[in-house]
Order: sequence, then C-alpha cells, then structure tokens
Amino acid sequence: KQLDLPPNPLDELIDRLGGETKVAELTGRSGRIVRSKDGKHFHYTKRVARSGQKTYGLSLPKNDDNDELNISEKKKFLEGEKKIAIISDAASTGISLHAAEGSGSAGSRRVHFTIEVPWAADKAIQQLGRSHRSGQRSAPMYK
Repeated sequence: KQLDLPPNPLDELIDRLGGETKVAELTGRSGRIVRSKDGKHFHYTKRVARSGQKTYGLSLPKNDDNDELNISEKKKFLEGEKKIAIISDAASTGISLHAAEGSGSAGSRRVHFTIEVPWAADKAIQQLGRSHRSGQRSAPMYK
C-alpha cells in the first residue's frame, strides 16, 4: 500500500517556487523528490551533472558531481536565468551570489533562502553576506 506522506520540505519549497527550472539549489543533496504533472504522484530524481566537464575554468574530480552541479546552479543564478537560490550549509562557504555590475542579473532583485541557519551569529552573517556584497546593483531579499 502506498503511503500518503507529505513531500520533503525542501522539495516542496522548490516546487512551490516554480520548480528546478526557476530555483537554483546549492546543497549537498544527490537527489530530490519531484511532483508529477498531475500533482498526485512523486518520484525520485538524481541531481547529477556530468563528471569531468569544465565550468568557470575549474576541472573537478570525477566523482564530485554535487560540487559541479552547485557551480552550474550558481552560474545560472548569477546570470539571472534563475531568480531564486536555496543554499544549505554544505554549499555556503567561499561563494559570492551578489548582483554584480555587469552580470546578467545586475538589475534584478535577488531572493535568498538560507536552509540550516547556523547557531553561531558570525557564521549566519557570513552566509547572508554571500548575496549582499559591495559592488552590487541590487540588494537581496531574504526569506
């Protein structure tokens, strides 16, 4: 018998915000649950990128598909192809997501979702600063 369980909260949020074509997901997850077109069923889909391809001049290790996918998602967010970024602690270190002068999304307002807010205030400020930096054209909206 199939159980009528609620969807995963992160997958539900992505679904309600327009799906994976609208939302940049920067996490350590290797898969997600996707709602069928009729809205009645769910299925598991892997979040993988092709290993070995170069992105932003980086050659990534063969088995590091999540990092490669996160770089691809970050690029889509920075270029304005995706207006919403959902970032977990696993992908929050060492990245800039601000609307920089000259980027494809410089004139657009960012929406920044932070999943897994850290306990330490300094780390929380650092995470929020990923999309709010000097040289930006538009300040982000935090959710």
